[in-house]
Amino acid sequence: MPSPPAVPRQAGPPAAREGNGGTWLFDLLAQETGQGGPSDAKPDPVVRRMLDLGVTPYWSKARAYLQMDRDCRSRMMAGGGIEAMLSNLHPWVGWRSPVLTVSSGRGEEIHLNGRGLKVVPSLFVNQPRIFTGRRGEQRPPVLVYPTLMDTTVANALWDSAGADARALAALVGRTRARVLEELSETCNTSELGRRLGISPAAASQHATVLRGAGLVTSRRRFNTMLHSLTPLGSALVTVGSPVPNLVPPQSLSLSVAR
Repeated sequence: MPSPPAVPRQAGPPAAREGNGGTWLFDLLAQETGQGGPSDAKPDPVVRRMLDLGVTPYWSKARAYLQMDRDCRSRMMAGGGIEAMLSNLHPWVGWRSPVLTVSSGRGEEIHLNGRGLKVVPSLFVNQPRIFTGRRGEQRPPVLVYPTLMDTTVANALWDSAGADARALAALVGRTRARVLEELSETCNTSELGRRLGISPAAASQHATVLRGAGLVTSRRRFNTMLHSLTPLGSALVTVGSPVPNLVPPQSLSLSVAR
């Protein structure tokens, strides 16, 4: 990826839709490096080809790995509060209440003013990056941080993608294995059907069977039903995947300028 400019463009946060294979990060990077705004940006054919060959075939397993990272951070936050999670996010991220410092090469202060902060793990950035909302927007900024892994973990992640997917399909069936993989990201019945290329009724039927087996949980939100994996379902999807490396507290040495 090209080096970011001294003052990156403001870029919008991820779209509300889910299940897009992580392409929103490519879009944000394209905006930041001056390749056009969201209205006039055209996909770089080389980047899109790389996405098709190097990401999409492995995305379900990569997403499961990121899900494990997110679950670890959530447990850390539940046990030690937001301070524990932010202090162990990345060596270049430091927390001293009420200031979060991100070493990203940008001399800038961002005031949340109650908007919150969206924290997103990624396999495709080499340093933490902040993406702010466009001027006048009230959506929260996005902090994308790299998941830490060595070459052994990385090789295990990519090498295990196909074999584990086949093993899960042999256990629960190909379609229901795909349902479990897609539900690594919570979605409603219609969205699940679109991801799988089946009707909402068929998607609902598969979700019902998996819910009866204790692998999926469903809750109603307004007039839609949202489906998520249970801990057992998540364990099935992530079986054989390498465990994310979390940052030990003693490795943090950032000072915060007030």
